[in-house]
Parts: sequence; structure tokens; C-alpha cells
Amino acid sequence: MIASILSLLLDVAIVGLLVATIIYALRLNRQLSAVKESRAELEELVKGFAEATAQADSSVKGMRRTAQELGEALAALITRAQTLKEEMELIVQAADGLANRLEAASGKARAAVMPSAPPPPLTAAPLPRPSAPAAAAAVRAATSAPPPQAPSPGGPEPRSRAEKELLQALENLRP
Repeated sequence: MIASILSLLLDVAIVGLLVATIIYALRLNRQLSAVKESRAELEELVKGFAEATAQADSSVKGMRRTAQELGEALAALITRAQTLKEEMELIVQAADGLANRLEAASGKARAAVMPSAPPPPLTAAPLPRPSAPAAAAAVRAATSAPPPQAPSPGGPEPRSRAEKELLQALENLRP
């Protein structure tokens, strides 16, 4: 009898343990199913991330190409602007020289017309520089009608290289 009670208690304990094992196995099965479902979602997320990365990479390559093209165009514009600046400096220098010559010639003409009046004193302050269009207009006006000069014994006064270049540039600008 004790053996049968002991056998019955042992069977009940084994049944209890088997029920606990079945419950634990069911929970584990549900968790494994959730992991499988989230794995599929994770794979889709990784695929989307890979596509977005590829698209961003192609966009960056396009931006680099565009930036390089724009950089080259900007460098060409800077080079052209530098050339124009140097040409304008030459023109302004030539115009300054021509203005000084005109001032000297007008001083000589005044002296020839009014021999009793003393020449005006030269100032040490530099003359203000006119803007490039105003300088070009002044040079054009000065070259279209030569100022009256006293006849020089050696003939006409030779022109400097800068004046010749200025006159050539002005002739090229005329329509």
C-alpha cells in the first residue's frame, strides 16, 4: 500500500512537471515565432536601408560632378575677370599719362596765350581717378579733337607705348 501511494505521488509529480514543461515549451514557441516575424521585418528594413544608401551615394556623386563643373566655370570667370582687371589698369594708367600730357599741353597753351600771367602752381595731391567708363569717354573725347599745342621745333611729339595701346583699344571699342 505504501508502495502504491508512493507510486501515485510519483506519477502526480511527474504529471505536474510535464504540464510545466508543456507550458514552458508553448511560451518558447510563441517567442520563437515573434523572433521569426521580426526577422522578416528586419530583413525588409535592411533592404530599404541598402536602397537608400545606394541612392544617397549616387546623389553625392552627382553633386560632386556638378560642383566640379561649377568650380571649373567659376575658375574660368575668375581668370577672365583678372584679365579684364589688368587691361583696365593699363587703360587707367594710359589715361593718367594722357591726362598729364593734356594738362601740360594746356599749361603751355595758356602760357603762350597769356605770357604775362605766371603759370598756376602744381599741387602735390594726386588727381582723383575717374571711373573706367568716364576715363574711356574722356580719352575718346581727347583723341577725337587734338588740343591746340604750340608748335614744337622737333615736330610732333612721339607717343608712348601705353598711349598707342590705349588708342588701339579705343578704336576697337568704337562701333
